[in-house]
Amino acid sequence: MKVSVVIPSYNSGPQLRACLATLNRQHPVAGHPVEVVVVDDGSHDGTGALVQDLGGRPDLNFDLQYHYLPRTAESGRAAARNHGIRAATGEIVVLVDADVLLPPGALAAHLDYHRRRPDLVVTGPRGFFTEVEIGPDGPVDADAWAELVPAAGADLRDQVLAALSDNLNNLATAWHLTFSCNVSVRREHLLTVGGFDDSFTGWGLEDSELGYRLHRLGLAFAYNRDAVVYHQHAQILTDGMYRDWVANLVRFTAKYPTDPAVTAQWVLDRVFDRVNADLTWLECYRRFEAAVRALNGRLPERTTYEVIEVNPGNLAEVRASLPERAKSADLLVFDETGDSELAATIQCLNLSRELAYFRRPSAEDRAQILAAHPTARPSGDDLCRR
Repeated sequence: MKVSVVIPSYNSGPQLRACLATLNRQHPVAGHPVEVVVVDDGSHDGTGALVQDLGGRPDLNFDLQYHYLPRTAESGRAAARNHGIRAATGEIVVLVDADVLLPPGALAAHLDYHRRRPDLVVTGPRGFFTEVEIGPDGPVDADAWAELVPAAGADLRDQVLAALSDNLNNLATAWHLTFSCNVSVRREHLLTVGGFDDSFTGWGLEDSELGYRLHRLGLAFAYNRDAVVYHQHAQILTDGMYRDWVANLVRFTAKYPTDPAVTAQWVLDRVFDRVNADLTWLECYRRFEAAVRALNGRLPERTTYEVIEVNPGNLAEVRASLPERAKSADLLVFDETGDSELAATIQCLNLSRELAYFRRPSAEDRAQILAAHPTARPSGDDLCRR
């Protein structure tokens, strides 16, 4: 499989240069060529010269495409990404922002999941650095990466997954969490649904709306913690961004007036409204997820979960037996190991049953999870309890 990294950029020349430098230091993806498609969305900061200069370097490890789009009233990230998707030649398209840095294994982590299952939308965490000077070539080696400490709590999805399931596809609202700063999909699926809706302009929800259409196409969703990226600066929600978000949510709900799951997103306004916010992100998202689950008839009190405890002593056996046992039972998995291969096995299964997965939950989180699943009972399998 060939990998195409699509990056829209608008007056982000210095940040883009650091991003491309980290892409040039990705771990080798054996047998899988990489191309990078930069879509310059009408920049006037010298981005074009910067990219052309980089493209002439003899040590460049990827094919580089550069496309300039004149700035118009219709310009925006959705339209720019669509241009990049159409220009891409890889089977797998990885979408990232111009201001992110990719640790050396990020692209390989995306590809690992796509090797396992052909119908996935793979997302990864996004953090950001604070009070750190990033040079024009980004962090150079593993030691430099280790010295960069990301700000805590940068990715709001981490709270949701810790509380509701680290198996993203088990969430009824997984499509909403398709954040285009770090997501990968097979190009054929993106083209089938028509890419982004470029009537979404400004900030927010053009990626969730794409995720919704990929969900309706039948794709599954996975969250690979090894496919992490880091923004080079903190993102602060402004009044203008909130107005854009509301306008795009109006557009989103008007586009699908007969689907109450789309309308249910309005509960999230109670955290994004900078004046009248009265609930936390996690409280809002719990309500959103509960509403969509109820619409789908997926109520926890109606599901009898088998609880599987995973520890270093039974990890290998659970990992091997889980695909088969998940076909015949609804599972609640507590994993104290945080094993990335177990996480991949769980997230890449094609199941019709519930499989809630919790990675290294605290004692408090564990108690809350069990309280939210009142019918959960220990597995009768001795292997999964030792």
